[in-house]
Parts: sequence; structure tokens; C-alpha cells
Amino acid sequence: MTATIGIGLVGYGGIGRMHALCYRMLPLVYPNLGVRVRLMGIVTASAASAERARRELGDVLTTTNLDELLAHPSVTVIDCCAPTGDHARIAEAALAAGKALFCEKPLGATPEESERIVDLAHTRGLPGGVNFHLRFVPALQEARRRIDNGLIGDVRSFHLRYYRSSNLRRDRAISWRFSGPGSGVLADLGSHLIDLTHYLFGAIHAVSARTAIVIGERPGADGAPVLVEGDDVAWLSLELASGGYGTIEVSKVVPGAGDDIRIEAYGSAGALIFDTRDPNGLEIVEGTEGIGGRRIATLSRIAPAAALPAPETPVGTLQWHLASVAAFISALIHGAAPSPALSDGLAADRVIGAARQSAVAGGAWIRLERR
Repeated sequence: MTATIGIGLVGYGGIGRMHALCYRMLPLVYPNLGVRVRLMGIVTASAASAERARRELGDVLTTTNLDELLAHPSVTVIDCCAPTGDHARIAEAALAAGKALFCEKPLGATPEESERIVDLAHTRGLPGGVNFHLRFVPALQEARRRIDNGLIGDVRSFHLRYYRSSNLRRDRAISWRFSGPGSGVLADLGSHLIDLTHYLFGAIHAVSARTAIVIGERPGADGAPVLVEGDDVAWLSLELASGGYGTIEVSKVVPGAGDDIRIEAYGSAGALIFDTRDPNGLEIVEGTEGIGGRRIATLSRIAPAAALPAPETPVGTLQWHLASVAAFISALIHGAAPSPALSDGLAADRVIGAARQSAVAGGAWIRLERR
């Protein structure tokens, strides 16, 4: 008989619904996982979203009570897709109840919260992972392999940017994304690029940062203006433990931007460029002589390997999320440490914490302790 892993999903906003879709698609896309993954229940923020979950997903437990989901005997994994400010409360409750944890980024609203989560998982002997789904972009997986094999040699410089236009509308209502713990683009988008820096280029040793709130007020529930607390833009200068220097820029106030990510890096032996405007390939330069490079087509050659769509077809965001979920489930099945792990979430959150400290200090360089 095929074993079953029961998923308890907390949060049913945009990313929660994306995860729910992934669990429904797993049997088709990853038929050889060797386990049945079943969405058992969902905790929503309101009765209205609970009704939406029932309508869209059918026969699953829907509740606004986290304790009810944690008490469900068939739930073995809690997937946390709630607002960032609620991550620590939910993660700690899940681990205390003996559940494995899969958490959206950032892991916590502060490094201290994330450290508590990591420590509790270690104490309880429970596996945990973070959904840094950009690690599952085939072109970036290929970049990692080539960097490990010496493509760029010693990293000298790197530049990552993540642009959206979603905060440009002044009538966009206040929400947890604009106010409260974990709000702002540094945590939301910056966590991805910080993790990709660690994944591709190595540990970050020091950071200098500036942030800005471009639109200072947004309409509240009653239409009255509410002060915005979370940054719209963040600029980071970084020093790697290995000695390389680079930058990260994240912004949600870029006119015309969609979900635009660009990564450039060069070193003593070569260079690379990735851009989501061409997500199906990677530009590389091998060697230091001559001008120009070549494009490598990566398409849907993703790891873990998927049955659908075929490897030679164009790639998309849903596949990256699916691969991230499948990799976590596969680690559970085989008793392996998930990757990205909770510790990777903590590492990113420590850089975010240092960047916030730097921004308050006018861009002063903040060194991170070696762990």
C-alpha cells in the first residue's frame, strides 16, 4: 500500500492557492514520488476564504482555527502560507505538535523569530524546508552546476535585481504587505535574491543598505489614509565571505515591470547572465579572452525531473513551485535533509536583519557573524 503524506495548509491567499494547486498536480507531474500526497485541511483567515477553499477544493477540512488543523490525525506536514508576521506563531505551533514544516519565505519576520523556529525543529528532530522556489529555475540550477565546476572562477562582482510595478497604484489598500512585522519589499523580494546569492556565490560577510517608502499612505479598511511602514525599494551592497562584491536591488515601483529578475556575475574565469525575460536559457562567457559568449538553452530541464511538461518545452513559474514542493516531499520520503532547509531561511533573514540595521544607520556597513 502506498504511504500517504497529509498536508495541512495555513493561508489561502495567492501563494496558498498556488501551493494547493501544486499538491493537486503532484501525481501527474511527479508520478514516481513513491508516496501519495493529500491536502487534508486548510486554515483560512476568514469564513469567506474558508468558503472559497471549500468551493475550489471540495472535500477538505476548512477552518479558521489552527488548533483544529493541528489536531487532525492525518496531517503530517504543515505548509505555512500565511502573512510573514504570523510565520513564527504558526511554525512553532506546528513543530510543537510534532508536524514537519514547509514554510513560505521569509522564514520569520525577524532573525530572532527564525532562529527560534530552527532551534525548535532541531530540538524536536523534525524536518523543515523553505519555499525558495527560484532555486528550481532550470537556468539557475544550470548556473549553479557550472559555477561549482569553475565557470566564473573566483567571484569578483555580482548584481541581482528584482522589479515589479505592483506598489505604484496609490489606491492599493493597506495590508500586511505594507504595515506590520515582515512588511516591505526587502523581506518579500529581497529574501529571494539573498538566498540566490548564497546558493550561487556563497556566504554574505557584510552588508550596507538603503531603503525607501515611495508612497507614504494607503487607504485603510474604512478608506481613511494609513501610514505605510514597509519599504517600496531596497538597495543592498554586499561583500562575500570569499571576497567578492555585489549588489541587490528590489523594487515594486518600477513602471512597466512584471515579475522581472536579472542576475549578472563575473569572476576570474568567466561570466554569466540570467534574465526572466528569457527564462529558458542562460548566457555564459567561458574564459577571459575574446568578446561575447553563448546562450545555453535550459527550457524545462528541471530537478527534480518532472514527467510533465516535456524537458524541451518552455518553462514557467508554476513548474518552479511544483519542483520546490516535490523536492521537499522527496526529502521527507527518503529521510534526507530538505534543501532549501530552515537554516537557509535563517541565513537569509540574518542578512535582512543586518540590512535593516544598516538602513537605520544611514547605510553603515554591518558585518555578519560567521556561523
